[in-house]
Amino acid sequence: MSRTRKAIGVLIAATATIGLSAGSAGAQNLDINELAAAVALPLITGGQPPNTLKASQGDLILGPGSAISLLTITNGRAASTVLKIDVISGDPNGPLGGDQWQSDSFDCLLSGRETVTFLVIPNGPGSIIYGECSTALAVDGAFANRVFFGADAANGIFFAAAGQPVAAGNIPPAISEDILLADAVVIDVVQGQAYSFGAIPFQAGTGSNNGDKVYKFDGLEYSKFPASLATNFIAPDTQTPTRINAELILFTLDGSVSALAPPRVSIGGLGYDDDEVSFDWEYTFDCFDVVSLTDLSQNFAQLFLGSLSGHLSFASQQVGSGATDSHDATFGDGNNSRNRGVHGWIVQNVLANQNVVLPGQPTALPAPPGQPNAIPIAGGPAAWGRPLSQGRTALVPFLSDQDPVLDAQ
Repeated sequence: MSRTRKAIGVLIAATATIGLSAGSAGAQNLDINELAAAVALPLITGGQPPNTLKASQGDLILGPGSAISLLTITNGRAASTVLKIDVISGDPNGPLGGDQWQSDSFDCLLSGRETVTFLVIPNGPGSIIYGECSTALAVDGAFANRVFFGADAANGIFFAAAGQPVAAGNIPPAISEDILLADAVVIDVVQGQAYSFGAIPFQAGTGSNNGDKVYKFDGLEYSKFPASLATNFIAPDTQTPTRINAELILFTLDGSVSALAPPRVSIGGLGYDDDEVSFDWEYTFDCFDVVSLTDLSQNFAQLFLGSLSGHLSFASQQVGSGATDSHDATFGDGNNSRNRGVHGWIVQNVLANQNVVLPGQPTALPAPPGQPNAIPIAGGPAAWGRPLSQGRTALVPFLSDQDPVLDAQ
């Protein structure tokens, strides 16, 4: 019996039409390999809890409070630049409440060509951020030369936009200049593994920037979110203990910080084995999530996929917020539903001292000539990550909504 299942009509239309095809709107989309006017990095200290909307397992690669993040940003221009930083919490709501989509903010002045690394360490339900900026700034939550900053977020998004230095007592305006270079390293201090990848960069748009902290990803102020995303993967297994894990770090920036109802995102996609046999899946989350591929669908596991590798693609879908959406009332048509732009990274790891069995080749059976039936992994675990690839077609807002907007004002 074929493993190909019938997908929802909207999903097939979205993924088949936008897929990874080129489009006239490509010039307005993000360029993963270029400098940017704003960047998004993951703030990770480990142990992202289960998704209360989908009853997912949460982060399988990192345990609670087991990681530190090194977030490095470089000012690529010769003149000084202000980093306008918002630390947006992705910690989900639980029985005792949560701080999802709450934001802590500060500014950091960088001299020409200067690089800063923000060290993020776990601190109870939140985190502490260390860094060294160029000089003191007395506005917008800024600190002196050495940043020592407490954030509510244990896991979430570290968003930094380029700003123009101004005289003391004034708020530095955001500027649309592609001058920022950024990347992240996440170190698991318990298991002794680490992964790294580049930031998601948002280039300057073709219009002007009014300088406030209402960041519009409309192709005019900043480049647009892509309509579709994709990635290859090494198939995770479901043995005990699991030898290979694979998970996505996903986020949206279409929301208002501290809003009563956090943004809600729905994505639908297709998974493929190495022979292009496909299956469909869908997933819903609030603003930020770390989700394993096997929580998206059990068909991603080697047992069902029947191959060592495959690829997936997905597109965001319109979804209701589940409550009164004040953001949609301000930047949409007020119907409490939006098609929110989403982006992110894939992360995988292999556990220590394991034999990774190739699909269809149990260790009790002889391997085909010249091919091993198991790959020994000796010593400590290994992890790796990269940004999701993207289609060139821009995200289309739902009905008469505006393009995605981060209101961090």
